Amino acid sequence: MPAPGTVLIIGSGLGGLTLAQSLRAGGIDVAVFERDRSPWERPQGYRLHLDADAVNAVREVLPPHLVALFEATSYFTEPFTTILDTDLTVARRLPAAGDVHANVDRATLRRILLTGLDDVLHFGKRLERYESTSAGVTAYFGDGSTAHGDVLVGADGIRSAVRARRAPHLSTVDAGITAIYGRLPLDVARPRVPAEVLDDIFAIASDHRKVFLGLGSVLFPSRHEQDDYVVCVVGGRHEFFPGTAGRSGNDLRELAARALADWPGGAADLVRQGDPGTFFPVRMDTSVPGTLDAPTNVTLLGDAVHAMTPTLGRGANLAMRDAALLGRALRTVAAGDSDLDEALSRYERDMTAYGFRVVREAARIGEQRMAQNPLPAAALQ
Repeated sequence: MPAPGTVLIIGSGLGGLTLAQSLRAGGIDVAVFERDRSPWERPQGYRLHLDADAVNAVREVLPPHLVALFEATSYFTEPFTTILDTDLTVARRLPAAGDVHANVDRATLRRILLTGLDDVLHFGKRLERYESTSAGVTAYFGDGSTAHGDVLVGADGIRSAVRARRAPHLSTVDAGITAIYGRLPLDVARPRVPAEVLDDIFAIASDHRKVFLGLGSVLFPSRHEQDDYVVCVVGGRHEFFPGTAGRSGNDLRELAARALADWPGGAADLVRQGDPGTFFPVRMDTSVPGTLDAPTNVTLLGDAVHAMTPTLGRGANLAMRDAALLGRALRTVAAGDSDLDEALSRYERDMTAYGFRVVREAARIGEQRMAQNPLPAAALQ
């Protein structure tokens, strides 16, 4: 295959934008196509925990002034996960692996990654299909437009249109879990939760049903246009959270609070203090580990290939790790130091190895902590 003169990226999530920044820095032409009409069309979560994979990717692909902005808007936490009892007192603190842990606001991180890419971003572009030949890849979009490039990258999430053609044998399954996300103002949360909730990576409590409440802080170390807050996540098996689709934020907040009604210590009242406009539901799915066949000029990254439930907090980290790894591979090809077939083969081998390893571990922990559906037995090998 020829060197990547132009790379088409389908999806402008954190992985797709990280890859675009890497390629831009390497002088490779790139175009990013996103089905949403703007970067902020739908809720995609609030707080993110970043470990060394994502932090190193940011430091690798962004110019110094954007790295400085990232550092200034990241809260580097204590290296612990806090386990709470249902009365919201601290039961224990579990040491976290690795020496870099940052809590960030997802929207702020996305704004940073969007910087300088205005001329290559195309919104309202839903991929319908693509055609791949030895001469390149042509993408066909729902509005009738097309784009041609030398490589196409599916960074389009768990319902990836690219994966459906590139690797139709790779499937996803229902994890059996519904979660309701919302935000608590810091001045509401601070007097009601232990200090560890604000200082550590994340805090979580669960009951005999494995219904859980997760709490994580977003604290901006320097002056910033957004207020500090605590994200709350209430979730469990689907049967405890029926009929979430189409519900208002007020209804979702009340549904989440009622799930904690029997907890002592005011957990339900804490959730009711959240901003109702910030509550939204997520039904969790997970990828089923598998393999990719021989490399082509179409590849995948992030949730498009190895989506996982959030029990380990690794999804965004692996998407950004994928992007940095793939960007590095394509830059070596552009420099004439590697063949595209070989570079993509190495990338896909490494990416699927570490990605599916984490999918399996996330599912194992999810079974223990929130009664997640197990992966098919064949996928555990």
